[in-house]
Amino acid sequence: MEVRHKSAIPIYIAGAVWVLYSIIFPMHKLIHIIIAAILFILAFFLSGRFFPDRIEMVEEPIKYTGAKDADMAIAEGNRYIEKMRKANIRIQNAVVSEKIDILSEVIKKIFAYITEKPEKVKDIRRLITYFLPTTVKLLNAYARAEEQNDDGKNITQVKTDIEGAMDGIIHSFRKYLDNLYADEAMDIDAEITVFDSMLKAENLK
Repeated sequence: MEVRHKSAIPIYIAGAVWVLYSIIFPMHKLIHIIIAAILFILAFFLSGRFFPDRIEMVEEPIKYTGAKDADMAIAEGNRYIEKMRKANIRIQNAVVSEKIDILSEVIKKIFAYITEKPEKVKDIRRLITYFLPTTVKLLNAYARAEEQNDDGKNITQVKTDIEGAMDGIIHSFRKYLDNLYADEAMDIDAEITVFDSMLKAENLK
């Protein structure tokens, strides 16, 4: 989700143009007021091209359900997704950053499933209490190591180890998402079997 922050610089520049003009020319005459106003508008819009609005990408929070336990879990999920986003801003490695984006999308899918099936919140306890906080801890450690701008042995090892772990972390979270569908997959399979039997009984197949 994009959040637009308007720059204050264009209004400052336009205001400075107005003040400068009023110092040089007598502002008690209507013509000079009109000219100053035109210059103010021109300065505002022209400077706006050089100082555009700042656009910040903000994670759209996962929606709540009204079920207490599920909503507490979703609140934690939103908190960890935001921490991952902040860590990702600090990280300069494009490959790692892209993998964090992929991981964030998988995590959002997990919690989106919980919004639809709040009763499944019991199946993501370990995710909330261990996997998410540990993942955030690793990402922050990577960001700190990268910010040192140093190729020391230990700093390099920290970055290398975390880079090597990212694909496995993504795979594990995808597996976590897939496991949430296990009961539903069995229910659907049973439903299709019954449906097929009914069709045959009615001589419709």
